[in-house]
Amino acid sequence: MTVAELPTPEHLQRRCAELFGLWRVLDTEVEVTWNARLSTTAGRAYVRGGRIELNPRLLARVPDEVDGVLIHEAAHVAAFRLFGGNIPAHGRHWRGLMRAAGQEPKVTHKLPVDGLRRKVKARSSYLYLRLCDACGDLVVLEQVRYGRCSGCSSRDDYLVVKAKATAAGRRMLQKMTATDVRGHFA
Repeated sequence: MTVAELPTPEHLQRRCAELFGLWRVLDTEVEVTWNARLSTTAGRAYVRGGRIELNPRLLARVPDEVDGVLIHEAAHVAAFRLFGGNIPAHGRHWRGLMRAAGQEPKVTHKLPVDGLRRKVKARSSYLYLRLCDACGDLVVLEQVRYGRCSGCSSRDDYLVVKAKATAAGRRMLQKMTATDVRGHFA
């Protein structure tokens, strides 16, 4: 199967609505898209935004796996909507939804990823200053990391500034204030 022959996002969204009905999720609105930038990840769910991305290059190789990957990702969104954000991503709530949909609750896939991996630099030549826009927590990192803020537990509410990975670049980032970072994006 080619990427062009994969199910349309509209078809996948209807399938999610069916699954949400099975799981008794009231809010059945979900956006499903194909994301060719994914390399070895079969799918990804953004639970707060109700969005699912699927890997067309990988799933075109094994089209019979599209529904299973969609169920896996939809179960993440459904678990968030039914039980809130303070549950483990692959915990008992998610596993129960997977079983209710007739799927084995597997966390990882064993799909053929040969030739899909992107070349990754051994070391970044940049440093990053991450500002939590909710609480103002500032952290200098060698890699951009998202997730929960250590200062306020807000999720993915960051502004990021980068500089060359030199001593001067590190000093520059360490001297920046929240106002400086916000001004950088104005």
